[in-house]
Amino acid sequence: MDQQSSLKQIMKTGTVPAVAGNGIKLYDAEGNTYYDLNEISTVLGQKNAHFTQRMTEKLNGLVGGKIADSPEKTKFYQYLVDTTGNRFQYVHLTSSGSEASEWAVRMALKLTRRNEVLAFWNSIHGRTYLSASMSGMPRRKQGYAPSAPGVLYGAYPDCAHCPFEKSCESCDFFCLKFLEQKMKYESSREIGAVIVEAYQGAGIIVPPKGWLKALQDWAHRQGALFILDEIQSGMGRAGEMYCFPEEGLDPDMLLLGKALGNGFHVGAALMKQVPEAFYHPALIGGAGDTELTYAAGCAVFEELLENGLLEHIRDVSVYLEEKLLELQTAYPRITRICCKGLAASLEFETQALFEAVQQKAKESGLLLGSGENRKIVLRPPYVITREDIDEVISILRSCLAACNV
Repeated sequence: MDQQSSLKQIMKTGTVPAVAGNGIKLYDAEGNTYYDLNEISTVLGQKNAHFTQRMTEKLNGLVGGKIADSPEKTKFYQYLVDTTGNRFQYVHLTSSGSEASEWAVRMALKLTRRNEVLAFWNSIHGRTYLSASMSGMPRRKQGYAPSAPGVLYGAYPDCAHCPFEKSCESCDFFCLKFLEQKMKYESSREIGAVIVEAYQGAGIIVPPKGWLKALQDWAHRQGALFILDEIQSGMGRAGEMYCFPEEGLDPDMLLLGKALGNGFHVGAALMKQVPEAFYHPALIGGAGDTELTYAAGCAVFEELLENGLLEHIRDVSVYLEEKLLELQTAYPRITRICCKGLAASLEFETQALFEAVQQKAKESGLLLGSGENRKIVLRPPYVITREDIDEVISILRSCLAACNV
């Protein structure tokens, strides 16, 4: 195999030969346009002027992690404190969401002096050893045994595909009641942490209203800490800074990442309880606690809160949902639309139809995600405009027509 062939083979699949970009659009050397509709990290899009300016200023100044109480560090921490209602007493910065979820659970088990964590089917919590073991996705574990000990799983309420064949309107959160049976037969009754996504990023599964609050109450009755994973849902994706206030939640720990640094590697575990001094050394250091991460995080907060981006997300989210529902009306073999801010999924009637539309969309320049149950997933950068949405919907219509939907 020659060098070029080898290089192409090891490059990540799903990429495009882009040489330029702006907003949600990427361009190749021939001038073809690609629409990035599956970006959960670089949420400010390509060539964001404010982010570029902030990072350039920092790169031209002092970098590293040894500068005490710099203006960017103080401002970044203040944003985290203020936007979460001053409810957390400790912030552990990490280099990834995986690391944040891993150390949040490890710290919860230390604080509770227990040995088990409850996670959920289809969840995504990371790719490190414990975080991958907690992730309820088969591909995160298959072929990589043994998983970390002490991890139990509950059923996340995917009401459209209920594994218990219940009706959402009348089940009274049966999946939570089923946890009692799991605890009786599978647990050593040492649940110290419950980790759950505000909505599931894999397939965009939104739990019914009140379920997360009921789960939080259940966790506290067990003597466990409630850890809310907003690594995908937080920092504006759902149309608000975070999902937990809307659900009336008061998590013991909140996990952030992805959008927090606009693709720059930083995650955060915000904790109500301050760890004992003995445990602090394990939380010191790493690439997430540096001047560059502070600057990146400040730039994202500034765009969202001071430069109008959060209001923009709310506006285009409503518009995107309207257009997707119109699409479903015109093409009823799209059996279900689910939207949560700028996260959406389209579920198709059959696997063959899903695969045909997915392939046609790719050929037409739409970079989409996918999920179980024949779902196409859209998670565009926050800077998507109404005009962008119109263009994307027009291309989707052409793809659907070409596939005889």
